[in-house]
Amino acid sequence: MVYINTKGAEMNFVDRLNECSDFSCVFELVKAAVEVTMNRRRVGLMLGLTDLPNYIGAFHQIGSNFIVMNKRLLKEVMRSDNRKLINAYIFHVLLHEYIHSLGYLEEQKTQLLTQAISEKVLGSEHPATLIARYGISSVFSNINRLEHYEPQEIRDIEIIEDFERDNLNYFG
Repeated sequence: MVYINTKGAEMNFVDRLNECSDFSCVFELVKAAVEVTMNRRRVGLMLGLTDLPNYIGAFHQIGSNFIVMNKRLLKEVMRSDNRKLINAYIFHVLLHEYIHSLGYLEEQKTQLLTQAISEKVLGSEHPATLIARYGISSVFSNINRLEHYEPQEIRDIEIIEDFERDNLNYFG
């Protein structure tokens, strides 16, 4: 799927996503996907990783500039050693939480938007779209076999450096 970005250049989301090798690259595509489909954008977000219950892929606390991703699930996904699938998972999780950060608080609406945007920019059979439509186990069957984990509190959040490259520079 090819789109024209805000700078007038063509953008193939699938090819670009397959080439990503870090969170920042995937997140740039998430923001571009939202911008071309919803005409919405925000900057100033940070990413952290920590161990969360198995049923939580990530969360964004209302009013914050922080997305926290489940480190345990991410490690399990990374065991596939398939960059395309890993990037699809990361795209899905970051897109969902980015939509929340734009003020969409209702979970069902956010899930539907995540699916619609994924399908529009990546296609209906892309792994990120399948995760949005059917859940993570539709692409990663091993996730259902994860040992149950329920932390008492969230702690030891690992901050991902240089996550968002579009941060505003107030000092010019």
